[in-house]
Amino acid sequence: MTAINRTDKTVAITGSGRESPLPYDKLVLATGSSAFIPPPFRPYQALFYCLNSLLDLKVLRRFRQGLINQNRQPEWAIIGGGLIGCEVASDLAVSGDKVTLFHATDRLMERQLVAEDSDLLLKVLQNSGVTVLLNQGVLGFAKQDDKVCVKTDVSTEFDALIVACGFKPRTELAELAGLEVGRGIKVNPFMQTSDADIYALGDVAELPGGKLYAFILPIRSQAHWLAGFIAGQEQQCWTPPVFSTKAKVHGFEAAHPYVV
Repeated sequence: MTAINRTDKTVAITGSGRESPLPYDKLVLATGSSAFIPPPFRPYQALFYCLNSLLDLKVLRRFRQGLINQNRQPEWAIIGGGLIGCEVASDLAVSGDKVTLFHATDRLMERQLVAEDSDLLLKVLQNSGVTVLLNQGVLGFAKQDDKVCVKTDVSTEFDALIVACGFKPRTELAELAGLEVGRGIKVNPFMQTSDADIYALGDVAELPGGKLYAFILPIRSQAHWLAGFIAGQEQQCWTPPVFSTKAKVHGFEAAHPYVV
């Protein structure tokens, strides 16, 4: 889908080398999100990987296997000590790779964990062999022969670099169609956008209060609820189910509830 025409209620579909309109009565936008790349890092995109899809994972696996085939244990730098960065660092370390994790603030997963659990997570990662560097101002990256350099107050070399700095909802189609957009596509409690015949769900949907639900359980709940609402089977607005996030870090179990 390349465009939304709200006036005649069609979407433009590209296929077989041509674009054709497809009419709709109700339209649901579930365009998801892409990896967020901080603006200072964008000039260096050729030097790092992101991890936001199955395709991204396959690319990383191919690169890693290439080094293993050369009898080299990869050495990684990961930028970002949030949920994804910590999980990837843990998986790579458990696989025997050398990992250095750079994080901008003074504790890991500060958006999801209380300080006590951040400290525990730090110890678990360090015990698994991950080098964790907090309060890091990453200035940029550089290529040095077959290595990638991370520039902070010093320059450190690695085999590869992963930027894990969060996600960015894909709002471009909605913006071009004139729908109200904030961090995501703005919706009311009934998942309706500023156009009553267009809905949004998933990690692209920004509910009142600026809340985005980027987790499988609430997204599945939204999809089931919206199907019932459009079919006339649901009368009440969507309410998020009780759920909690959980960092899949080997050997880590938070002692306190996650911040949702």
